[in-house]
Amino acid sequence: MKVSIKGFITCKSAEDYIDCADNYAVNKSIHRFSVSDGVSKSFFPKVWSEILVTQFVERTDLKETELIKVCQEEWQKRIDKIVKSFETDPTKWSTRTLYNRKEPALATFVGLQFFEKEKKWSASALGDSFLFFVPMGYKDYQKELVKLSSKVEPIEFDNFPDYLTSIGDSHKGRPKEKSGNLKNGTFYLMTDALAEWFIKEGENAIGKITVWKSQADFERFITQAIEQNQLTNDDCAILCIELSEVEKTGIDYSKIQVTDLNDLITDQEAEKEKIKQKKLEEEKRKQEKEAEIQKSKEFETTQNESQTPESPVKEIKEVPPSEGFISKGINAVKGFLTSKEKEENKKTELQEEKTSAEEVDIEKQTLEQQEPTTEEPSNSESTVAENQNSENDKNEEPEVEKIEEEAKSEKIEPEKLEPKEQPKVDSKAKNIFDKF
Repeated sequence: MKVSIKGFITCKSAEDYIDCADNYAVNKSIHRFSVSDGVSKSFFPKVWSEILVTQFVERTDLKETELIKVCQEEWQKRIDKIVKSFETDPTKWSTRTLYNRKEPALATFVGLQFFEKEKKWSASALGDSFLFFVPMGYKDYQKELVKLSSKVEPIEFDNFPDYLTSIGDSHKGRPKEKSGNLKNGTFYLMTDALAEWFIKEGENAIGKITVWKSQADFERFITQAIEQNQLTNDDCAILCIELSEVEKTGIDYSKIQVTDLNDLITDQEAEKEKIKQKKLEEEKRKQEKEAEIQKSKEFETTQNESQTPESPVKEIKEVPPSEGFISKGINAVKGFLTSKEKEENKKTELQEEKTSAEEVDIEKQTLEQQEPTTEEPSNSESTVAENQNSENDKNEEPEVEKIEEEAKSEKIEPEKLEPKEQPKVDSKAKNIFDKF
């Protein structure tokens, strides 16, 4: 007999694989297969479902009740260790509270075993996880389809399935069992969301499952089915075990393609870390770029400040006095005053020379008039001469005064020289200029 196995598992959309509470296990050496769905509202359901499937496929020496006891002990050890690690974490107070209250984990379960010599199969199920068997070459799908679950007809899916508990004997429901002869066909073990879809789809479900060649195909289908409201958004797990050439002795596992949930978790965590590192690198590059831009702006500001013209006052202070604007202004004023003074002195000298010449002429005329005659005048003539001289003296006095007045009036005023266009200076420069 040849056996081919495909197994796919995934979490709810918008959750991570590490949050997935579904689990499955395969042990080809003892021909055991199992699927379990941890009830999400219970205490550490993921751990409980993992222990159930693992212990079932590894322990053939225990009866069902003994197996459950072993699973409960294992669960308690692992939870003790987990809660102890939370002692220093104040955010885990609610977990510690549930632990102290001895809250249990809950899970549904399906287990299948092949008996090689007898060419028989046996299975048990509790809760809304299902086992289906579709014989090869069936003629009437509904009649030949084998279903196994603790749910009763008509089957309805809700949030209150039968389950196994991790503490005590307070299990809900009784496991259902079924067995039969091995035939060519396919066993499907699946959790509740897929089981509900499988029942609704009927025969069409077989063709769709056949298309799943990889984990990527499976996840693509789950995503589309959820978006189209054909599938409940829940954790999903399925094992497809195809039998062929049953008439031959022995069991040959020709192909096994089972996705390991732990591998999915590891890969996803690594991808998240990679994304985190990439974001950190991008943030670092962004900060470096911003720092570079800021440095460039500061450099430009420094350059602009160094190239900005200094204030006029500062320029005046820095220019040597011999070349400064104020010095040039002072020199120009001094030159102007000196030239004006020279011009006035020249005119004064000319006027003095003219006045001296006039005085010399007057003196000559006076001397000529006063020269004595050779003949001595008579008394009458003397008297007339004296009178004439006194009259001449009287006449000469106003003449001299007139000449002096004319000399005064003829004094030439210095020409008003128009100042040269003065350079503009600021208020500080003007104050300095006024001191001169």
